[in-house]
Amino acid sequence: MDKKNIVDHIKKFFARRKFKADKKFIIFLIFVLISTIFWLLNQLEKEYETDVTFPVRYINFPEDKILVNDLPKHFDIRVQGYGYKLVEYKISNTFLPFVIDVNSLTLRLHSRQDYVKLYSLTRNLSDKIEQQISSELQILSIQPDTLFFDFADRINKRVPVLSKINAIPATQYMIKNGVEINPDSITISGANPIIDTIQQVFTQKIELNNLNKDYSNQVPLQKINHVDFSDKEVEILISVEKFTEGNIKVPIELKNVPDSLILRTFPNEITVSYFIALSNYDKVLPEFFEVVVDYDDLDLQNSKVKVKVTNSPEYIRSLRFYPKTVEYLIERK
Repeated sequence: MDKKNIVDHIKKFFARRKFKADKKFIIFLIFVLISTIFWLLNQLEKEYETDVTFPVRYINFPEDKILVNDLPKHFDIRVQGYGYKLVEYKISNTFLPFVIDVNSLTLRLHSRQDYVKLYSLTRNLSDKIEQQISSELQILSIQPDTLFFDFADRINKRVPVLSKINAIPATQYMIKNGVEINPDSITISGANPIIDTIQQVFTQKIELNNLNKDYSNQVPLQKINHVDFSDKEVEILISVEKFTEGNIKVPIELKNVPDSLILRTFPNEITVSYFIALSNYDKVLPEFFEVVVDYDDLDLQNSKVKVKVTNSPEYIRSLRFYPKTVEYLIERK
């Protein structure tokens, strides 16, 4: 017998031994599996207790009231039932939220201070919860055991909307008419103590750099906890345009001069320089500026007095003027 035949006989021998061993082992596993199934079925026929987490949602709050506290978003429920039903629930439950109609609850007064605090016992919801999870599961306890509702009178208030947008025009451009907001005010509603402290609302912060064309967009408002807005966003309009430099001569006005005196300034006018959008260049007239020298500012030990520009058109930028001070002369009438 050659070497190859000897090796083949050895392989066949061990293959037959392995098959016999595997066959006995498989039979053993089958009996173990059958025993386990019977044991499991027996265990599932017994009653057990377990905890389940049940999401909840609230609807139909009183229209003239506003809730100022946070309500639990889920219940921790202790249930009792047969093992097979608990397994079925754990596997098939889709955890749909349990809807609580607040108007249908029996609310009792807990206290009355800044807010009216009412409460309702969660055990009163047991029947409805059992209907949703399974009539074969018995609810043993619900946590929290009490729902507290802090209600305040709802009031409305009109407040302005202020921009939190930082708009930077590109080189040789300027913002023409400022940041326009539409609507420029909204109605807010909520609990009286909260609403009284709010004087304005703001847009979300936005950085706009190198603007070289008009910007128009809907911008959300910054949210305020426990406050409802009539508008959740506003339209922002920013017009940009190339600018040019303008100059104009403006006469000096005299203020608070006693009737018995005459005040003269030298010179009696100043030169005002500014940047302005090209489309507004021809709209600038001397009467749109208010340049004054106030008699009350005079220092008789000083021959010069300060010049003030107290009013100017809104559509100009970077206003400068010269001279800043002028000489003066006082005469009696």
